[in-house]
Amino acid sequence: MNNTKKYTQVALSVFSAGMLSAHAEDVTPIAPPLATTAATEDDASFNAGDYLTGDWGGLRPDLIDKGITPFLYYDSIFGANVSGGIARDEDFAGQVYAGVDLDLEKLFGWEGTTMKISTVNRHGNTISGSVGGIYDPMTIYGGQVTYLYQLFLETQINDQWSLKLGRVSADTDFAKSSLYGYSLSTAINGPIRATLLENSITSFPYAVWGGRLKYNHNEEHQFQLGVYQTGPDQWDFTKNGLDFSIRDEDGVSVLMQYDWTPQICGRDARIFVGAINSFRDFDNFNGGTTNFLFRAYAHAEVEVADGVKVFGMASYSDEDKVAKTPLQISAGVNYKGLISGREDDHTFFFATYGQLSDEYGDSIGESVTSELVYELGHRFQVTPSCYLQPSVQYIQNPGGTGDIDDAVVLGAWFGLKF
Repeated sequence: MNNTKKYTQVALSVFSAGMLSAHAEDVTPIAPPLATTAATEDDASFNAGDYLTGDWGGLRPDLIDKGITPFLYYDSIFGANVSGGIARDEDFAGQVYAGVDLDLEKLFGWEGTTMKISTVNRHGNTISGSVGGIYDPMTIYGGQVTYLYQLFLETQINDQWSLKLGRVSADTDFAKSSLYGYSLSTAINGPIRATLLENSITSFPYAVWGGRLKYNHNEEHQFQLGVYQTGPDQWDFTKNGLDFSIRDEDGVSVLMQYDWTPQICGRDARIFVGAINSFRDFDNFNGGTTNFLFRAYAHAEVEVADGVKVFGMASYSDEDKVAKTPLQISAGVNYKGLISGREDDHTFFFATYGQLSDEYGDSIGESVTSELVYELGHRFQVTPSCYLQPSVQYIQNPGGTGDIDDAVVLGAWFGLKF
């Protein structure tokens, strides 16, 4: 596809979506699969202005009152490698995330029980291959087909305990903060990227069999334990999410996470620490297998001023014969309402350091060190259901080999909530 055709395709897509959004409003950041995050859940309240298509003549609030909450999000990213990397390039990727939340207490009298069913369609392409890095600068790329994604039940056992079971990805509950969801790069968007590079968990929209037990001690303290299927075919998108089998070569990843949400100097904060214990045969970079993989992670965020949140995250595994990035450190700042009169906009900066495994370097015949990604952007909340987010990424030492020039990537993320 030539440049003119690509730009025309993107322009028409954005223009047509924009024409539809006359009565729209906050779109929840979506975290893509290799980044990824599933979308943050909406609260139970209904406001017609929050949706591009309004209240459907009163049908939508009536369905919600009965326990049926449909949802549909559309996201697209345009990216262009304008300097460095392997080659100049530009492309477009899009994503539809749709489904329904069912309140089974309202529908069938099953106290404290809900069900979620969702699908994802991904289309378009990425410029990642032209940049040459380990992180994709277009976070909604990965498995460009239509999937059956979530299919799970969640029940509130009592005031403190809840249980989730079904088809789901681990990043729905673990190793992720909503602050990550503003980045166009998989360096930070979604769950901690190192966990995906070593295949110890899956993420949106790659579902596996799994379950999560949550214990809320009180408003400040929460503990979660999750068990999820993992295996060599966990990223296979050719079955469109319809392969429910458990194979002999599959294993499990056991995740544990403790969350603390205190007030620090009168400001909201969140601190979580976690661990991933994966039991299956992982292929080593230089031959043979490893049957157990451990990774620890930690995250801290705090509101340092009105609308200004800062965070830091670190993750480490000593299994460098399997873990492509044994150490990952990320940090960032998100400022809501920086521009006067635009209180719902977000301005952000992210930085990620990914240390590459020597064993991985040996397997590709290179001496590797690390890759760093910096990103600066601004989300314009055009209406509650429509946002436009330009950003610039600087990728230092793509691939960690020193053989690829630092890259500058320009991008724009467009999102709608129907």
